[in-house]
Order: sequence, then C-alpha cells, then structure tokens
Amino acid sequence: MKNYLGLILCSLTLFSCGKSDSEQAKSSTPLSEQNLKFEIYDSLVVDYLGNLVLMDISPNLESFLLYDQSSDSIFVTDKSGSILYQFQKSGEGPGNYNDGRYGKAVFMDNSNFLIPATSGIFQYSLDGTFERQINPEFKYLPSLIISSGNSLTLKDGQGYTNYGGRYSDEYGRQGIEYQQNATLLERVDLETGEFTPVLPIPKESKFSSSELAYNNFFFYPLWQIQDDSLHLTFKNEPKVFSYSLEDLSAPKNVKTIPLPTFLESTPTGNTVENSFNLEDLFLGTINSLNLTEDNEFLIDYLSGLSKEEYNQSMEAVGGDINKIWGEAEKLNTGGYIVFDGRYISPIIEKPELLGQLSKFVSKDEIWFSLDFESAENDYSVIYKTRIVPVD
Repeated sequence: MKNYLGLILCSLTLFSCGKSDSEQAKSSTPLSEQNLKFEIYDSLVVDYLGNLVLMDISPNLESFLLYDQSSDSIFVTDKSGSILYQFQKSGEGPGNYNDGRYGKAVFMDNSNFLIPATSGIFQYSLDGTFERQINPEFKYLPSLIISSGNSLTLKDGQGYTNYGGRYSDEYGRQGIEYQQNATLLERVDLETGEFTPVLPIPKESKFSSSELAYNNFFFYPLWQIQDDSLHLTFKNEPKVFSYSLEDLSAPKNVKTIPLPTFLESTPTGNTVENSFNLEDLFLGTINSLNLTEDNEFLIDYLSGLSKEEYNQSMEAVGGDINKIWGEAEKLNTGGYIVFDGRYISPIIEKPELLGQLSKFVSKDEIWFSLDFESAENDYSVIYKTRIVPVD
C-alpha cells in the first residue's frame, strides 16, 4: 500500500517505547474534553476510474472486496490495490442477485464471500463463481434498504441479518402488534441455510410501546458482534442495547448516549399512516455503531432538523425536494463521536477527503472511502485512518 504520510517508522518507534506523551495525557483527560481526529496514514489505491467503496477485508488480510457505487460492479483486489477479479452480479442471469443488495458483502472465509440480497443470501468464490443461494421460507419485504450498510455479520458459522418480512401476514410490517411481537434479526445457519427469528424489540426501547405506533423507518436496527456479545442501536433512538449471544431475548445492559441534541419521532396515536412524511427523514439518526478494543463505541450520528429548520431549508431551495439534502446538511449537526457508556467525546475531526466509513477494524485501522464530491481522480482510493488526539 502507498504510505502517504510516512508514519510507519514513527508508529513502530512509539510501539516499542510504550505509550507516547499524548496517549498518557489522553488517558487522564475526561472523554468529554478529548479532542480527537481521524489521521490518514495509509491507503489502498486501485487503478480504476469510478466510485469504489470498500466492503470487507478477508480474514488473512490478503484480499479486499469493493463495489462501484455507480454500477454495483464488484472488485476483488490484493493488498497492493491490484485488481484480481472484476464482475457484475446484479441484474438478470443465472447466479445473479437480480433483486439488488440490501447491504455490503462480507467474507465468509478467505476464498468465499456472501452478498445479502432481497432474493436471498448469495455465496460466491473470489473470482465471482456462483456457489449457492440461501433462501428463507418467507419473502423479503424491506422497510428501508441501505446498500452501503452492514446488514450481515458472521459469527461461528452463523449469520445475523435484518432480513425482514417474516411477520407481514401475521402482524403487518409496523404498528402496535408488530412492535409487541416481531423480532428484529434473523440468525442464519450457514451450513444448513435455516433462518431463525431472534431479538425482539427490547422492552427498554420506546419502540416496544403498546400505546404509540412508530413508522418502522425509525427502528431500523444497527448492530455489531464482538466476542460473545451483540450490541444494538436504532436509527432514531440514542441508546445502545448490549446482549449476550447466548440470550438475545433481552439486553444485559442498556446505555443512553448523552447527545446534546437529537430530535426523535413523537407519534401521537396507536396507528401508523401509510403515507410517509418527508420531514421525518430529517429527524435525528444514528448512522453507524462500532465497538472499539477499549469497549468504547464509535458512533456516527446527525442531530436532526427542527420543524423551523426544515421549513427554512425547503424555502431556500424553492420547495425542490431533490435539492433539500444539500441545504439541510448545512443545519444538520453531528458527526463521529466516541461513547464510553457514560460520556461522549466532542465531534471527531475528519479530513475533507474522507467520505463514508467503509470498514472498522480497530481505533488504529478505520477505512474511509473518498469523498467523491470534494475530489476527482483518475484512480480510486480508500483511506486507512486511525483516531488520534488533536495536537
């Protein structure tokens, strides 16, 4: 890989000498006073003109799995960025996921990867050869599709995914009955292909209400599995629910994220309207959740727009829905923070070159895609960063 800042030698020196002065100072400074930044120190450069996003890294660290946002073409590169395989698996054709992805692909092992698609979970070898399709006994009915999200995680031969639709005939897709009885995830046995519903909406969540009905957009789940625990949050609730993988019936602890501002949905009745209010898309959102090696959470969030701010944004663009996103971004505060279970850090400084967080490994290895709006290259680059104190 290309080392942009020439810090490898420095990093090795710090490692061999123990903690640096800045690290020692950081450990004695309250998290709420720690000014942090993402520091670019390496990158994966691919000779391809397009908008490549990193999906996953193989267990042996030899292969990188990426996709092009504009075409959904899939790329497998080595760790130097050389393209080993390139193929298109979306659309019609044998072995294709013709209904589209609902999340990023993940490595199953060093030779195979899985793509979560609305028509099932598809397994391919590194060269794109179709291996098998894992289908549930029910039809997938998405409430929200985030194709760049982490919608499939693997642990000990099991997959955990938000493959929705199991309860559509019995409880519908949202509403009081759904909130009281449905589960959020499906556990997939990767050997047998059997789907098992797991993890009901926790009683400690507002979304388990038996009186107020929420649009299912708001309780879209985000989760991470580490060791023997699963950590869960929702799109529109600033809490982290932590479970033992051996018991996903109820969380073992719940922690409220003390965000300074976070605008939450406030339904007034026990039914959900079929129509969707555009204004709801600009309420507070938790966009990603990652657990660090220090048992802290790296969280990406937006505080949301008040009704006045939303109206202000709409007026500024003359009511043009297609233009409101850029205008709203000027008023919608938030970003990446560290949460230790009690306190949060200030917003972490992020270089303008960095786009979305693509792959979290540790606080010393966080991969970001390029911010395609701020830079134009005749090649693709994925940046490797780490969280460090601001000098």
